[in-house]
Amino acid sequence: MKLAVVAAALGLAACGDDGSMATDPDAAVEPDAAGCSKPALDAAWLPQFLPAVMKTIPGPRATTTQRTQARTFLKNQLTQIGWTPTEHTYNSGANVVVDIPATTSDTKALIVGAHFDTVSGSPGSNDNAGGTVVVLALAKYLREVPCRAHPVKLVLFDEEEVALVGARAYANTLSAANVLAVHTVDQVSYDSDSDHKFEIESPTAALEAEYQAAAAVVGVPVAKTLTMGTDHEAFRDVGLPAVGLTEEYVGGDTSPYRHTAQDVESTTNYAYLTLATKLVAQVIMSKL
Repeated sequence: MKLAVVAAALGLAACGDDGSMATDPDAAVEPDAAGCSKPALDAAWLPQFLPAVMKTIPGPRATTTQRTQARTFLKNQLTQIGWTPTEHTYNSGANVVVDIPATTSDTKALIVGAHFDTVSGSPGSNDNAGGTVVVLALAKYLREVPCRAHPVKLVLFDEEEVALVGARAYANTLSAANVLAVHTVDQVSYDSDSDHKFEIESPTAALEAEYQAAAAVVGVPVAKTLTMGTDHEAFRDVGLPAVGLTEEYVGGDTSPYRHTAQDVESTTNYAYLTLATKLVAQVIMSKL
């Protein structure tokens, strides 16, 4: 749920005029001498995985009981992928966390998260099952990344819809000494004009450059905005570099069903959600 927007889109970039990509995202990187490789963005499991989760994630996810059921579902998904999820509990709720260690001595983590809760009465497919499934898909990609230059923390935030409570609670456990950057994903499954454009919210210059580079690989346009009011704000408020990924919230191509009973799975644009998944995966894997 975005509560405030400051300024309109400031810039955009992506593929060339002919729509070509800088590199082939379907091609897996060959292992190096140490046996290190990264999976192809166009993973064989991706077309089935995204709708399978979107169709089965419980919703709404607003009451204490509903959010508990959602956490159970999410932990089961992460366990099936092969990770060991834990709960970061605080006074009114709990975030779901997976800690993926580096295979080097580095301790500065990449944090990638999305909120799983909804407002009352809304199934919350776009806000924010879509962002949640991107994080789950990243968890699957990372099972195929044997060499990791940085630790990765995947976090599914509780209570974003009530003043970013879950993200703020988690942010308060961190310090600049142990965080490389924070990436959050919120509302990435609506694209009525099919222009495949994304917005990156309040990035640092370095994070903006990372998303522009990844967008060139995936073949999508991205625009910088100064949007706040969702989970990335909680981390910026404690001095950490953070960025949010979303659909065209400032650009005007954003779901009209947000916070309503009509925010249902059938409104999901799976081609767009797939691109969001690939974009986040490319950003994170490029740092590993």
